[in-house]
Amino acid sequence: MWTNNIYGYNQASYQENPELAKIAEKNSLDVQKQATIESIKNQGQADREWMKMHSREIRKENERAQYEEVIVDANGELYCITRNLNICANKRKTFNFKVLKPIKVVSSDGDSGIWIFKFIVDGVKKNCVMEEKNIYDVNYVTRKLGCCGCLIYANSPRKKREYIEQLMSRLMESSTETLTVMKHLGWTKQQNGQFIFIEEEKKLWTNFLKRAK
Repeated sequence: MWTNNIYGYNQASYQENPELAKIAEKNSLDVQKQATIESIKNQGQADREWMKMHSREIRKENERAQYEEVIVDANGELYCITRNLNICANKRKTFNFKVLKPIKVVSSDGDSGIWIFKFIVDGVKKNCVMEEKNIYDVNYVTRKLGCCGCLIYANSPRKKREYIEQLMSRLMESSTETLTVMKHLGWTKQQNGQFIFIEEEKKLWTNFLKRAK
């Protein structure tokens, strides 16, 4: 009776010829071995793909965590540095000027919103009057700084906006001085009760408003 035909041979053939049984057993082991190897290969490929995906996600997270920071040191020097890098970050010269602490300007009647920003460009001190309401407007700040010869080096409009927002915030936060100006020529009574005589229009609040445009 012919039964259990495996690898081209049946059970009766094995009994009649032991060599055939050995060949069949070897073939069976080879098949199992090959199946195991393929399984290991497939698992290894899956592991490698998972590691690639994991590495990509880590890289994306690191990139999202990176940001540019504008630094103003104790000497008024300006530079940028990239935070959250996997390597040591170098300072980059992003501005062609140094800064001094700005002055907040208010009127004798309590009006506010005007600032005097002070810069040093090529060793020369420059002043720039700006409106606080436009202090983060890229075009406005670029124009006002440009009048003083101040330049910001950025490789994209987005970077320039980031630099300006950080710079102006840090400057206003560092301010410790307030200048009170009069609104009218002639004698004006100050808040402390004393009188002051103003004869120059350039010292009036309206003049600072014009300069800030």
